[in-house]
Amino acid sequence: MLLVKVEWYYPDYTRVRHDPENGTYSYLHIVPFKNREESVTFPISYKRVNSSGTLPFEGRINASRVLSEGKYRFDIILSIDKSLEHRTIPKRLVTSLSTRRGMLLSLLKDVHSVDVCFVFTSDHSYPKVGLWAHRAVLSKIKVFEELILEATKALEATKESQATKSASSERDQESADTSHQQTGKEKTPEEPSILTIQVDKFPLATMCSLLYYIYSGEVQLSIPSSQFAISKAESAIVLYDTNGKTRESIRWDPLSADSAWKLKDVSWEELGLAAEHYGLAELRTLCEKEIIEVMDETNAIDILFNVGYHIEAVKKKALSFIVEHMESLSVGNSNPFERFRDHPGCHDMLVEVILAKTAKKA
Repeated sequence: MLLVKVEWYYPDYTRVRHDPENGTYSYLHIVPFKNREESVTFPISYKRVNSSGTLPFEGRINASRVLSEGKYRFDIILSIDKSLEHRTIPKRLVTSLSTRRGMLLSLLKDVHSVDVCFVFTSDHSYPKVGLWAHRAVLSKIKVFEELILEATKALEATKESQATKSASSERDQESADTSHQQTGKEKTPEEPSILTIQVDKFPLATMCSLLYYIYSGEVQLSIPSSQFAISKAESAIVLYDTNGKTRESIRWDPLSADSAWKLKDVSWEELGLAAEHYGLAELRTLCEKEIIEVMDETNAIDILFNVGYHIEAVKKKALSFIVEHMESLSVGNSNPFERFRDHPGCHDMLVEVILAKTAKKA
């Protein structure tokens, strides 16, 4: 049996506590992702609203009903009616969404349709590896849209520069081109250059996890490399031949299921930082919750400097935790912050710790 607990926050808790009829919802429904007709319903009691305005309620459902693809997948619906009208959540819509997700994930590993390549300048484990995606998908996200625009401009500038340098040689070949036309042979067009985006802050595995979320709306920290369009160049993503023409030197799918290459699992901290950097607010919020949930005496300071330095919500929680547990974090005369003395935000963070500690005493 799977226990599902929910907390609902009511700022005006006195109203709903003394007049339950004014409560917004009356029932909690747990609806399995696949077999939605097997939903279960539980009443909500507003008498349980506490003094902080939080209303806790819960429900139970057979775990096998919500188990799908190795995960517990279900919706939580709050309603005013005990009977949940399933026609408001048509099964064909669920199937459609599932099909759409499957199609997008199929695209993610389709080497024939990808048209933008991420190259990793700081991941020394994969210096010649390219992770591919689709401009049409990424352009829905503002940060990626801007990166694609910048990369497109850079590519066009490179082409113009190459065209200028080869102008004289092209004039010399005009007679040869005329000869080809007379014999019925066509000039072979240049192969298209590759649109590349450099990634210097995150490793390959983290970007794979980020792309998986963008395409599916789900988080996957263990990276099956066979689900992505990953290439390995002989010496670089794009090479130039002796005539100045671009040509690709790429081997596709070096990280297939049978490959000896394996990608490490991604942490919530790594994914959260990537979500913050690329402007994926919903994913960042999800990562924040996971990071805060596992915060304890062994990792609070690391989280403060490594994640809180970039993400405000995590910083606030880490500061509060550190101030609350300062005695257990300081063993003897040791300085728990010593290893971060060279961190760019060390001074500011220590000031905030002192201010938070002072505020707690006040």
